[in-house]
Amino acid sequence: MNLSHVLFSPNGRIGQQAYWIGILILIAGNVVAGIIPGVGGLLWLGLVWVGIAVYGKRLHDGGRTAWLHVIPWAITSVMAIIALSVVGVGVIQLVLDASQNDRPSTASIAAMIAAGGVSLLLISVAMLVWAGYTIWVGLLKSDACENQYGPMPLAPDAQPSPGATP
Repeated sequence: MNLSHVLFSPNGRIGQQAYWIGILILIAGNVVAGIIPGVGGLLWLGLVWVGIAVYGKRLHDGGRTAWLHVIPWAITSVMAIIALSVVGVGVIQLVLDASQNDRPSTASIAAMIAAGGVSLLLISVAMLVWAGYTIWVGLLKSDACENQYGPMPLAPDAQPSPGATP
């Protein structure tokens, strides 16, 4: 298995084993990106490309277009926008209430807590969408022969050894 092809090239096909190795690398990379302040954001941007390459080639292996990868991104983006909007409205209400009174009212605090709960629910749904999508792509049945995206990937134990003649 050529790991640089699995992680960086959007072309071709990969089997289930290479896909799951790529997913483990993506998860580990995202954990590291979340720990490192500043540089983690740049690492995350690089991991977006790795995700496109890994998911895309696995979708290709099942004869599907890599454009399907846009769907979980779109769902996550919509959920994040709604979550941020709900929290933003709650914060504005809390600030306005606090500016008119000595302290915020119980209703404003309850609204802010509810906004946080709604946001947590939306983010959880987005995470479930990604988990379901990741499992679906990983379990996707491979095309048994060459398809429009390339030849069937070789099994890891069938890889030609370096210097071997075909």
